[in-house]
Amino acid sequence: MVITILLAVQLDSMRQSLRSIMSGRESLAVIGEAADGSAVMTLARELSPDLVLFDMEMPGTVNLEVIRRLRQEFPAVKVLALAIHSDKRFVRATLKAGAAGYVLKYLAHEELLEAVTRVRNNGSYLSPGLEAADSSQTTINNLVQGPPPPKKKEATIPYTKKIKDLMIPLEDYPHIPYWFTLRQAMAIVREASIKFEGSFEPRAVLVFDEKYQLMGMLTLRDIIRGLEPKFAKDAGIIKADPSLAVLMGDMFGPGMKEASQKAVSEVMSPIRVTVNGDDPITKALFLMIQENVGMMPVLLDKKVVGMVRMSELFKEISDVVLGN
Repeated sequence: MVITILLAVQLDSMRQSLRSIMSGRESLAVIGEAADGSAVMTLARELSPDLVLFDMEMPGTVNLEVIRRLRQEFPAVKVLALAIHSDKRFVRATLKAGAAGYVLKYLAHEELLEAVTRVRNNGSYLSPGLEAADSSQTTINNLVQGPPPPKKKEATIPYTKKIKDLMIPLEDYPHIPYWFTLRQAMAIVREASIKFEGSFEPRAVLVFDEKYQLMGMLTLRDIIRGLEPKFAKDAGIIKADPSLAVLMGDMFGPGMKEASQKAVSEVMSPIRVTVNGDDPITKALFLMIQENVGMMPVLLDKKVVGMVRMSELFKEISDVVLGN
């Protein structure tokens, strides 16, 4: 029996990649492609696919609402979500909307075929790490209902801690695909600031490609420079107008909104240094001081799992010097 598939993915390069994964499988047939949410609904009505591979990062679309509409209008159609986010709150929201499975984009080459088959056969699928045990429906139901109460952390002596014990997990740290605009990046930073108020203030955004490979970092300074204020290009302008008052109209005028549509890949900074999560915190301190940086991506098994910052390391040092 052939499984008919509608590819609802924004980037042509990613659609090509997904098609190549499924090529040669006689049991799978891509019968349509959509690059935005409105096209998904139109093609679903025209083609009646068995399954929709749905890109959760399509811009300009309330993606959860599109999934709800798909499930309401076509209850027999299965939805398999593709996303860069591993935040379990986002996973729960996607499953509540009606998705039968959730695959992390950087694992698609390894998991897609199994995920499609299991979802279409009235099963479910979650990428490893998004569930505690397996990808059974019971596990998904538990994930939708919410995680169990967190276990109490046992007190640890600061010098026994590893970098992964102090890092901000990737699911909590703002990260975006390289095709996002500066405007979208600013919205992500502001949302994270509100969500984690009192916990941490995001000062940079990690930027990934469609295979979830780390490309760079977008700092707040990068964002401002990308908006192209004149004083960022010509330091000599301060001589004519020390207060920069004449630039107020230019800085906060329509030109800034136009510049905010620039892709983050055009202005992001390269990653200067990374650190292994299993290393002691002294390694992170050494690298930050040596490289003169205030934050670093943390890797485990060559994959980015979080971000460690000087502020968290300083707290550990101050606890030792001053006492808890």
